[in-house]
Amino acid sequence: MAEVTDSPENSSKAPSGNRWNLRNAPGIQELMVGEPNPNSKVNDAKVRRLYLQATSQQWFGPDRINFDAPINLTLEERESWTKISQVFFTLEKMGLNVINLMTTHAVRHIQSNEVAYYLAVQAADEARHVFLLESYLKKLGVAPKYDKKLHVLGQAASLGLYRVENWLFSTLFSENFASSYLRRARNLTNDEIGSSIYKNLQMDESRHIHFLHIVLPDLYDRMSFFAKHYVRFSQGFIMKFSEVVSRALDSHTTQLGIDRRALIEEVFENVERAYAGFGVNPRFLPFPKISSTPN
Repeated sequence: MAEVTDSPENSSKAPSGNRWNLRNAPGIQELMVGEPNPNSKVNDAKVRRLYLQATSQQWFGPDRINFDAPINLTLEERESWTKISQVFFTLEKMGLNVINLMTTHAVRHIQSNEVAYYLAVQAADEARHVFLLESYLKKLGVAPKYDKKLHVLGQAASLGLYRVENWLFSTLFSENFASSYLRRARNLTNDEIGSSIYKNLQMDESRHIHFLHIVLPDLYDRMSFFAKHYVRFSQGFIMKFSEVVSRALDSHTTQLGIDRRALIEEVFENVERAYAGFGVNPRFLPFPKISSTPN
């Protein structure tokens, strides 16, 4: 899994044209250090650095994506990309709705202004993703449609007990899923528009994963026995539901050359590796069986 670092080489240009490189600006370094916060439940310094990196990496979709380019897809490929893109659009829009709902709860629970800064920028990322996928679907000749059958995923991730911890662990799964899918999609499609969108979205997804690798270990250490097991069962449901949804898209992924089973296996492996990095026993999370046949 690619990890976003704080190095200037990993940063795209900010609107001003200056790279995020405080090492060469000693006069501003002191101003960029946050106020000490003994109540924060996470590493504020790391979150603040990631926030600064995120602001420097904001980009304007119409500048990056050439929507005037032709779509070089066969009729069958267009149908499959449309079906999969509708699902991806639904999941990104769900993610935008949930982060807007959960930010206040998360900031209050974690007691960190740095988290408030960072999540505001991540919400801007999610809005940009929804806008671009909406535009892409229109380019494919269909109206963007939110699939209400998938709405249960957003509810499972953001409602109930221990909602902040559950949401963040759910986001770990969804961001890894999106990153793995985007990497495959950008390398397969002959469509310049789709490939460019996927490439730029993946950069954001990698940073979102990095945020979770900063905050989740500290939160997990503070979770009670009951909180951990609530999250365990909730994540088991979300992963099983996602596997079933992906199975229903099997004919479309096959048409496009995406190995659905290998994709799900990679996501599960990345999530398991992340849990292990947090000090969680791999047996803590029972991963669902990956079916090789569609429903």
